[in-house]
Amino acid sequence: MVAIQYQGSLTPSVEEGDTLRLTALALDIDGNPLPEVPVVWQVLALDTTVVGFTLDTLTGLITAVSPGGPWSVQGRADDLRMSTPVRVTVTGAPDSVAGVEPTRVTVAADADSSPPLIAMVYDLTTVPDTAKGLAAKRVAFQLVDPAPGSAAAAGVALAAPGDTSTTADPYAVIVLSGPTGQARVIARRISGFVQPDSILVDAFAFTARGDTVTGSPVRFTVLFLAN
Repeated sequence: MVAIQYQGSLTPSVEEGDTLRLTALALDIDGNPLPEVPVVWQVLALDTTVVGFTLDTLTGLITAVSPGGPWSVQGRADDLRMSTPVRVTVTGAPDSVAGVEPTRVTVAADADSSPPLIAMVYDLTTVPDTAKGLAAKRVAFQLVDPAPGSAAAAGVALAAPGDTSTTADPYAVIVLSGPTGQARVIARRISGFVQPDSILVDAFAFTARGDTVTGSPVRFTVLFLAN
């Protein structure tokens, strides 16, 4: 055995409550894997005062507990150690989602699209009594009324601001929250079709594990003024 081959990012992040598995293989002098030689994992000594995750040293399974880091984790096979440790960061999990006013917007008769419909994703637990907007969290916006695919819905579509694509589902859009925790979509007029007087759009936020966040769905109303 002459090397340890780590498989994955050296700077991974894992959401609070989620899991991450570190994987590495011991290699012989010809670069062939040695599956019979286990790689054991450990948090480096300097980082052990407060660590925001638990680590199964034999399987490399990390379970995120509290946001923070990065913390250094190193793989070892017999007396050989990884030359570069893995730096693991734990990010906060979303606890709540809410609509940013106004949640009732109007599309002017001469406008192609609505003002942004904005859902805010919050972390309420990392800092007690403080609501913090969380970036890069998944929010799904979907048309509720008229029913997607119906004739009444043919004149409208949902899209991320700046997205002019027509290949995605026009009635369901998944976006990531921005740096301040805001996730945005717009409702667009579809040329050649008559728009309904109004539409209802719901927004759902999700954790990395796929759980629906408290406050979902956020309901938006979009009014279309006639030409």
